[in-house]
Amino acid sequence: MARSVGLRTEILITLTLLLGAALLLGGVMMLHLMEKNLLEERVGQLRSFAQVLTTVSHQRQGDFSEDVVLGEKLVLLAQLPDDVHCDAWWLYDRNFNLVGSYITSQISPSPVSRLQLVKLAKELLQKTNYSTLLNFSEQTESTQIILPIQFKNSFSGLMELHFSLDDIHLKVLDSLHILILYIVFYGIILVLTGYYLILKNIIRPAQNLLKATEAVSSGNLETRLPIAGPVEISQLATAYNRMVSALRHSRHETEQHIGSLEQTNRELQQVRDELIRSEKMSSVGQLAAGLAHEIGNPLAAIIGYLELLKQQIESAPDNDILLRALTEANRIDFLVRELLDFSRPTARGATEAVDMVKVIRSCVQLLKNQGTLAGIDVVDELPASLPEIIGDINKFQQVFINLLLNAMQACEKDGKITLMAGRDNANIWLAIKDNGSGIAEEDFGKIFDPFYTTKAPGEGTGLGLAICQRIIEELGGGIEIESYIGCGSSFMLTFAVVNVENTSRYQK
Repeated sequence: MARSVGLRTEILITLTLLLGAALLLGGVMMLHLMEKNLLEERVGQLRSFAQVLTTVSHQRQGDFSEDVVLGEKLVLLAQLPDDVHCDAWWLYDRNFNLVGSYITSQISPSPVSRLQLVKLAKELLQKTNYSTLLNFSEQTESTQIILPIQFKNSFSGLMELHFSLDDIHLKVLDSLHILILYIVFYGIILVLTGYYLILKNIIRPAQNLLKATEAVSSGNLETRLPIAGPVEISQLATAYNRMVSALRHSRHETEQHIGSLEQTNRELQQVRDELIRSEKMSSVGQLAAGLAHEIGNPLAAIIGYLELLKQQIESAPDNDILLRALTEANRIDFLVRELLDFSRPTARGATEAVDMVKVIRSCVQLLKNQGTLAGIDVVDELPASLPEIIGDINKFQQVFINLLLNAMQACEKDGKITLMAGRDNANIWLAIKDNGSGIAEEDFGKIFDPFYTTKAPGEGTGLGLAICQRIIEELGGGIEIESYIGCGSSFMLTFAVVNVENTSRYQK
């Protein structure tokens, strides 16, 4: 289950709690040991002080009586200094009669049974009541000392002393305040230092790893992690960099495989298109051969008879019908000859160095003289000349005239045809551009197919562009089309520049 608290916040809170608990526990233990040592030292001092009070009488033994000794003790007790913090004392004779006392608070003397116990034991009896820092019980911090007084090796009386231990408690409380300040100050330093080290060695590498992983998920395999910090972090960065390098290598191989597959697919598509076109050309060839055999001769005879009949008939109505019949017969004859030209291998004509600029200008002038380009504005943006290429000038003329007629038919009234040419490295190009209706996108893959035409029935055979493509490929060039609906089309021819000195090897 994901947490709503970030790694930085969680580490900071955990580090603060752990260090705070450790410092507090250590401080309390140290304070407890200090309190214990102070208490033991104070109790020991008070015990020694009480014993000193009894030894004074031993030093002054002689003709003194017990009353004198007890009087001396009474004087010493009355002169006790304030720094011993004596809250109460009682002085008893050998019969436990009270000789003198001093009480500053509500403190009761010990019962007689305890006094008798000291008398019998002949030893000092000490009882301490003290609530330590870890003990919160409410009681008076004091120590009680009962010790016998010996005179001439016999029991002469008792001395009971009550000393306050509040000063130790106050010292411990003062030390506790200092300890709390120490824990807070030193804890802040430790937390900040530990947080800085964790931030440097763990949090920042983790953040860098997160950013790098997000970059990899978005497709960027160039991100690398710095190899620094503790051994585990360095090993993690090294493993991540190796993983990214492996992914990059794998993607590169995948892209190469995809590119190879795409290239193979394009080659297969090209081979398929060539096979389809070969199939079509083969079908056209068979059809043309059959037409030439079955229709050619009878059609030639029909045309001949119509020509003879035309010379004999002079009446206008009959002559008009005859002319129409003769026109349709000639149209059939043209179609048969086009089929034959398209299907049979083209015999290589005489090859020579050809300047395409001169050839297309001559074709434009020919069509203008025939009135074919009437109403069409032909814009000549051709250069003065281009490098010559090797080929059959008649084939170039056939291609240019076909493309010019196609552009003219695509234009409406007041149409415009633009001629452009240039050189691109080792190739030269020539473009015929019109502002006609354009070619639909779905027709792009079919315009070079035999018999495919977008013209009305009876206005075209669908062989013009197919013949142009075949001739251009035979001349070693290429043809490209760019067209937009409503804006016109552009046919660009591209040919490799061939050294004119090598013309002789093409004329064989």
